[in-house]
Amino acid sequence: MPRQNIVLAIAAVVVCSAIAKADQPPPAPFGPDAVFAPSNGTNFITGQPTPLMGLLDQTGIGHSLEAANIHLFGHIEGSYTYNFINPAMDLNDGRVFDSKTGGTLNQVDFNVERTVDLTKNHWDVGGRVELLYGSDAMFTEANGLLDHQTGPYQFDIPQLYFDVDAPLGNGVRIRGGKFLFFKQIDPNASVFYSHSFAFGAALPYTLTGITAMYPITQQLSIEGGISRGWDQSLKDNNSAIDGIFRLRDDISERLSLTLTGTVGPELPNNDSDYREAIDFTVNFAATDKLTFLLDAVLATQARPSPMGNANWYGVSGYAVYQINDYLSAGARVEWYRDEEGFTTAVAQSLYEVTIGLTITPFPRDPLGSNLKIRPEFRADYSSADFFDGLTRHDQYTVALDAIFNF
Repeated sequence: MPRQNIVLAIAAVVVCSAIAKADQPPPAPFGPDAVFAPSNGTNFITGQPTPLMGLLDQTGIGHSLEAANIHLFGHIEGSYTYNFINPAMDLNDGRVFDSKTGGTLNQVDFNVERTVDLTKNHWDVGGRVELLYGSDAMFTEANGLLDHQTGPYQFDIPQLYFDVDAPLGNGVRIRGGKFLFFKQIDPNASVFYSHSFAFGAALPYTLTGITAMYPITQQLSIEGGISRGWDQSLKDNNSAIDGIFRLRDDISERLSLTLTGTVGPELPNNDSDYREAIDFTVNFAATDKLTFLLDAVLATQARPSPMGNANWYGVSGYAVYQINDYLSAGARVEWYRDEEGFTTAVAQSLYEVTIGLTITPFPRDPLGSNLKIRPEFRADYSSADFFDGLTRHDQYTVALDAIFNF
């Protein structure tokens, strides 16, 4: 089946599956690894104010902020990774955020956010500023903004945008600035500490541009706009813009579909050769305790003759089981194909299997419930000599990370 027909078929499934219901939960997360929504000023388990907002409530400032719909929140994440093959330069090839063995401070993340409510049917303004420090920042930095730092720990501003609620029809949310679109970098949004190969290689971290989102129904929303390109910010590697879109359908309380895509020139100093990418996610809660996620990505980059197009694509599947308030177990399997080595520097097929736990030691404690500990085991395999300095087909790691939300 031609690639264009695949895209159209997926889009048709998303659009035609809208089922009207009077009340629906918030839209499901989207993109590679996104299974659980990150915090927005409340504890992700109890729904109560996070420690920072709770502390501000005691001073009286918090109530004023909440009355203005302003939330202050963040998280701290640290980790340790051990690679059984003892790789060259301690590099876990193909990985992001867990790219090196040993211990690291991944993220100290702080957010100031004011959300707009489209249901109130009046003009409103909001936005978000996200500040990030840690070893993960070197991956999220965009062109022209804090991208000349060196050293293992760096600083970034992953998101800096404004929102405008225009009371047109069901309400239009206009967003402009620098924002996440394809994937979440908040560790709360992922089942595991390590991320899929597709998360690191297949899609951009951030975009800088403007979009408009319109809820067609309570279940179905559409968003579209333009950006400067993949991970471009105050500078642009060419003079062209991209088109971006998202369709999201919350079919029921248990099933959500999301289709996200982008098209436009991405190569440096090249406005003619286009890159096209789509990401399709299915989020299905089979029971109150068991959740499945399927994520598929498909992309192609046109290149000047005689190189020909570069293609990369893959699929990953997740299963998460909530054993009790203290413990959940998860598994992920993935296949990622980089036909010409455009995204990984090696023409190969990559496979991985990850199993792990999420431990919440103090689920009922107002402060302790903000702590998560996640041990995992992961096995990677490549069809080429990719790991350990391009000398091995496989690598095996164990890791442990801890997240405290404040």
